[in-house]
Amino acid sequence: CFWYVACFMHTSTITKPDEDTTYIQHTTMTTTNHTFIDTSTECAICLTPLNNDTDDDDKTNKTITLKCGHRWHLNCLKEQLQHAQPNRSRRLLFSGCTCAKCGTFCNHPELDQFTRKTDVLRARVDDLIVEQLQIDTAAAWKDAATTEKSRLMEQARRSYAFYLCTSCDEPYFGGTIECADEEEGERPGEDRLCPQCSPKSQIVCRNPVEHRGYHVWKCRYCCNPSRYVCYGTVHFCEECHDRNSQRVKEHQRRRNNMGRLGQQVTMPPLEPIPCKGGDLCNTHPKPNGHDFHLNGPSHKCEQVYHCAWCISTPSSFTNNNAVVEEEPGSQNLIINPSGERGMVGWKQVNRTMNWRVEQSEVPLNESTTTNFVSSFQWCGMSQTIPLHRIVYNPSSVRLEVSAKFMGRTDCPSVFQMQVVLLDDERRVVHRVETSALSAPADYWERSCLIIEPTRGAHEVVLMVFGKDERFWQGNFGSKVAGCSVRILCPEHELENVLRPGGILERDERPKEHGLLFLFSNLLFPIALVLFAWLFLE
Repeated sequence: CFWYVACFMHTSTITKPDEDTTYIQHTTMTTTNHTFIDTSTECAICLTPLNNDTDDDDKTNKTITLKCGHRWHLNCLKEQLQHAQPNRSRRLLFSGCTCAKCGTFCNHPELDQFTRKTDVLRARVDDLIVEQLQIDTAAAWKDAATTEKSRLMEQARRSYAFYLCTSCDEPYFGGTIECADEEEGERPGEDRLCPQCSPKSQIVCRNPVEHRGYHVWKCRYCCNPSRYVCYGTVHFCEECHDRNSQRVKEHQRRRNNMGRLGQQVTMPPLEPIPCKGGDLCNTHPKPNGHDFHLNGPSHKCEQVYHCAWCISTPSSFTNNNAVVEEEPGSQNLIINPSGERGMVGWKQVNRTMNWRVEQSEVPLNESTTTNFVSSFQWCGMSQTIPLHRIVYNPSSVRLEVSAKFMGRTDCPSVFQMQVVLLDDERRVVHRVETSALSAPADYWERSCLIIEPTRGAHEVVLMVFGKDERFWQGNFGSKVAGCSVRILCPEHELENVLRPGGILERDERPKEHGLLFLFSNLLFPIALVLFAWLFLE
């Protein structure tokens, strides 16, 4: 039993959501509709008189009544909700989206532009809460009645901390509120990546989104497996977590004492426990290219030792000695994923700096011996996949987009991947990208993005970018191979999702040549015009 869990949590096994989950999530989004009449004469925010709701003459002090029954100035609520919008630098807080008099979430048609985003985020956070409760309180959640599940949900909302991923802007679980106070050591300037976007988890896990509850992370400050996650990004073992708690408490005590004297106190850093290295520390795998573990305050000291789900599920696919599982789905929709056919299927984004194809010094596998390579400035290439020709309902499919990248031993380089969904008028309906990732020098690292069903999706565009960091003349930047776009669903459902011959039409459609091409594209239209002219004559 692998026991990586969040702060103060016990180990258990993830179970699938039961039938009551939808009800629990629905009840959290409802808003109480009071029947009382608010008789206040002043706005409780600005303390100036309230007008009648029907008075449209005074635009600056327009008064509205929320669904809960309380009256406010419209502009005051807009300013409040503007300040309450999600912030990447801190944990997600929804208290600013509520009515200050009763705590009910603001609900009014003229506030939709401010509440729409937070309402969607609250629903996603509730999904994550249910998932985390199934880890932390598996037995209690499974047997609990609906009222008990509601109580557990409310308790979790007050104790769990969630953050926005700096890459995909999706919320993810990041520990407990107890460890999320900025004054107690939160790192607001550090990039926070969800398991889906983190290259750390992608190295050892084929499906980091679905398996995120089974990842065994290394403690950032020593070589032991972690048991806690704090501040959204920092993983601690039990010993280091206790040392950090003592450090925070001591800082608070000194700050209170020195604050009375008007003096500021700086929190001392937590001292790491050095790795012994080599055979003296051989219990857990070390990062590629190192004979020791990286321990310290830097985010580079984060590492995923293994994925318990992948190890327990035999598979023929291996990556860096970690056995992983490939989620069922369609075949790859990308044409020419590793440059086997030159640049066929790809469009260069930058006219002056282009990708080119080379023979791989480190082949991706036995059957793939070529790869794309970038130059000394940002090179971009893209490929568009017409989902509407491949599947019956492009808005209902779940996509996995991935690529593998690496660099050189003598020239560091970076890689970035971006996915754009377009509607039938080629307008952007969804965009997601990875952060700029440093390319490893001696192995292929996998970057993966999961695209959930998106309303209005018609086409998907995969874009990959790369460059070297020393501005060497020529193509010495990051290398890319194994680009992939797959539709994720059980194999037995593929026949109901894919159009007959849709994938074949995209990748293996026969091409017209010679006289047939000349007739179909030139002579036939001319003959048709002549026939129409003779008929009219």
